[in-house]
Amino acid sequence: MPDLWVAGIVFRSGMAARKEPNYPEPELRIDAKLGTEGLEGSDVFGELRITLEAERSADAKRRENQAIADPTLGAAVPVSRKVAFTVLSLWLLVGLPYAHPALAKWRLLSTPEVAIVEDAPSAAGGPLPAASMGEAKLPGETFDQQSRAKELEARNEDRGPIAKKKTDLAVALNVGKEKKPPRSIEDPSGKALDRFFAKLQRVEKKEPGAVARVLYYGDSIVASDFVTGQLRRRLQSRFGDAGHGYALIANAWPGWFHIDVARAASSEWHVSTCVGPYAEDGIYGLGCASFQAHSKGVWSTIGTAELAEWGRSVSKFELEFLKQPGGGTLTLTVDDGESRELSTDGEKALAWESVLVPDGAHKLTLRTLDDKPVRLFGVRMERDVPGITLSACGITGARARFLDKQDDEQFAAILKAAKPDLVVLAFGSNEITDGTMVSMESYRETLSAVMAQVEKAVPEAARMLAGPPDMASSNPSQGRSRPMVHFITENQKKVTAERGWAFWDQYRAMGGGGSMWSWIQAGLGSPDMFHPTGQGGTVLGNWEYLALMEAYDAYRAHAGE
Repeated sequence: MPDLWVAGIVFRSGMAARKEPNYPEPELRIDAKLGTEGLEGSDVFGELRITLEAERSADAKRRENQAIADPTLGAAVPVSRKVAFTVLSLWLLVGLPYAHPALAKWRLLSTPEVAIVEDAPSAAGGPLPAASMGEAKLPGETFDQQSRAKELEARNEDRGPIAKKKTDLAVALNVGKEKKPPRSIEDPSGKALDRFFAKLQRVEKKEPGAVARVLYYGDSIVASDFVTGQLRRRLQSRFGDAGHGYALIANAWPGWFHIDVARAASSEWHVSTCVGPYAEDGIYGLGCASFQAHSKGVWSTIGTAELAEWGRSVSKFELEFLKQPGGGTLTLTVDDGESRELSTDGEKALAWESVLVPDGAHKLTLRTLDDKPVRLFGVRMERDVPGITLSACGITGARARFLDKQDDEQFAAILKAAKPDLVVLAFGSNEITDGTMVSMESYRETLSAVMAQVEKAVPEAARMLAGPPDMASSNPSQGRSRPMVHFITENQKKVTAERGWAFWDQYRAMGGGGSMWSWIQAGLGSPDMFHPTGQGGTVLGNWEYLALMEAYDAYRAHAGE
């Protein structure tokens, strides 16, 4: 695929990045000029402030190390000529033998096989501090955020300072009109997606009861629902809208929202998640977040969308909750009409309560009736028509291994209840920020263990890993990209091949190392240097859709259709 030149930015789709990228500086230096004051309104993912602070801290540390190693920094590190000469002489004696392999026998120091210098971990990355057991109170109300869908089509002038006055790269790429993805899905087994594609064939033929369900797990990139929201839209536009899928009853993390669905909740819910604070029983529900109320009048609502053409109808709400001894009672109200009561008292067990409605626009309101504990997880919205549902289960700050925080038996039960035809795991960004603190062997083992759990719970489902996008770095010596992105991607690819899963390489679809730096300048990447904006999510969601459809067409051709 030829390079695309847009306003001085080179964009390489599906091609390896240059070893020494020479990207132009953004109009506003991320690490130097973008302060942390006044970020509350733009901190979409709840991670921007500390990410920027970590970047600046890393830069300061690099400058400190450079000052120690380089005696010619002038006023920054004043040294005498004699000291400078001494340091330079020592450098020549010690360092010169490393300039050529023939001088190896004169080397005084051993060299590690691989040396990777990483920036300081961001808020979404690095080993998490020891999380407490129990639950935390939500920081506030969960407000309806379906208007966030506008960001999928936002023009660059509507974005932040980096994107202002830049050419709209998404428009230049004719987003939504491409015929081929920049990166195809890799499937050495040749059959990892066959079960999903077989269901799609039934859906496409409009067979009664044919619903293809996609269960999509990931980190905060999935929590924003930009990429998955666009993927959902594209799939439903082609195969039919069978409902929005699963969503949490409240926002467990800052920046958690779904497009094409109406949601709101009171602030009195207490939450436990698989990234902490941990539930003592290890039960978190499908979305890895458990919400408990301890008083009367705590509420949550979920309903069909009002501001977009997608998500306008539902015929079944399915509430996921926990029965427990001494559990309280709540009311379930549809469209502000008559209510019915649901008791959560009973032997401890996961449970599901269905509310059937005439197919169309509806809203379900949940409200506690007493002070006894009521523990809820999420609501699934579906329709009794052939089509697609996509349940985006984003977990801010999570690595793939955090799915294993769940009780194994309960995790298997919720996966089975979701009835997925395709399970996608999209983790890696937070593992990237762990740097070399976690060995790749350990990473492969924990990732493989989670994949094995999925296989065991839903053996009939197709399975795919979506690799992480590129993560920008403010360090030019790293090619503006964190080196660990490559290593995480390659190790994910290795594990998927071993376990017979499909793999979609977002990193190389974007253009490889350094591509996120260009995306930031074009308004497709956020200033925190690893989340796509709404418009960037549109690009990635479209590409993933095209990659799936390319594989689906190959499947159909092989089947003789």
